[in-house]
Amino acid sequence: MSSGARVVSAYAKQSDKTLPLTGWKILPNITNGLTVSTELTNSEMLSGGRIGKAGMVTSATVQGDIETEMMFGAYDDLLAGAFWNDWSGETPDTLSIGTTKHQFAISKDFTDINVNHAFLGCVVSSFGLTVDTSSLIKMKFGMTGIGYQESKTESFAKTPTPTPDTVKASGLSIGEIKVDGTKLDVCVESFSLDIDNQTEVQKCLGDNIYGGNVLAMIANISGSMTIAYSQKAHEIITNQLTGQTLSLEVPIKFGDSQYVIKIPKFQVSGEIPSPSGTDLVTVDVNYTVVDESPILEKHTA
Repeated sequence: MSSGARVVSAYAKQSDKTLPLTGWKILPNITNGLTVSTELTNSEMLSGGRIGKAGMVTSATVQGDIETEMMFGAYDDLLAGAFWNDWSGETPDTLSIGTTKHQFAISKDFTDINVNHAFLGCVVSSFGLTVDTSSLIKMKFGMTGIGYQESKTESFAKTPTPTPDTVKASGLSIGEIKVDGTKLDVCVESFSLDIDNQTEVQKCLGDNIYGGNVLAMIANISGSMTIAYSQKAHEIITNQLTGQTLSLEVPIKFGDSQYVIKIPKFQVSGEIPSPSGTDLVTVDVNYTVVDESPILEKHTA
């Protein structure tokens, strides 16, 4: 019998296909959905009877979502993985979409029953950030890996460094939202950002069952905002008639520090609201990032 409260996750940067022995850090999370699944290929040989032959394991998949609450600095390694790039190291520190692959080994330990899992060669295949008025800001890292180990004796995460439980953020942490460089003087009820790196696992003859490499294709970056319907909201939505691009800036404050999401160019789509007589009228603005990479700025106090 195992309790979900006793599951501990950790991660370490991985430079090759071997399990890291050092560099492990505790990975705070709401849920760690990483798992391994296999594919059985059945034999078509006839045996003279009506019972089929046993199948053979011919491939396996390592994937799953890690959901977290946003904390300042706690997930910078995974954020770099989501953007497939390195932090600039400048002031402010910035991330943009790139081609640098970050691989991680991620452990998932059921400590009360001593069942321990390690998922190897994991990359961030997708990323999502959601903000609304009634909950903490959440992030979701969709992981894809190319290796797996298990143990019933000890954890694969050797002496992991604790991650400080720093201040979290909510809808109240959002600063001045700007569209085309001008403050958006309209009530914003929710905001989301999604990055799909369109990763593909490359499998070759003679490789292990998980595949030998993970490659990223064109990044699809999109999101949405729910805003109060107004003349300004109408102006934003009508840009879908011409394909005109807009820019967006969303600050997320953590005391004197902050992240700032900057989207230089995006195109919009949406529908005219159809409210009932008792509704607050809002409009869902869907956006797609085009031409230029979004920028994530990190301002440290």
